[in-house]
Amino acid sequence: MDGITFEQVLSYLLPTPQFMIFDILLYIIFFLALLALFTMPDKNMIPTLLIAAVLMAVIVAKLSTAAIVKPGDPILGKKDFGMYAINVAMLVLPLIAVGMTRKPKSNSVVRSTPFAILAGLMGAVYFFMFWLVHQRI
Repeated sequence: MDGITFEQVLSYLLPTPQFMIFDILLYIIFFLALLALFTMPDKNMIPTLLIAAVLMAVIVAKLSTAAIVKPGDPILGKKDFGMYAINVAMLVLPLIAVGMTRKPKSNSVVRSTPFAILAGLMGAVYFFMFWLVHQRI
């Protein structure tokens, strides 16, 4: 049986020399989105799901770019429309989640807002860099 092993997935999640700057940006987006997810106030189901979708998009993007370099079939190719949609999701979904998050009380602040905004800004940097380098041609 020729399946994927845990060691292969772990090797795909480690940084690759050809995509080092993209890997670093993906790690930053992932950890900012994770912080936004953990600091999200209660009773905000849709923003929580949007941030979780960002986390999944980062994982799919990382596994796809690593599979291009290492032996194996990528989930999505660099120039596929699906990769473009994943990159757009990393840009747009954190910002939508910021706009939809409700405050727990009228005088309190939402602690997840700066993390989600930074994740959206890093998603914008990643999106435009990836488009300029790999998808434009």
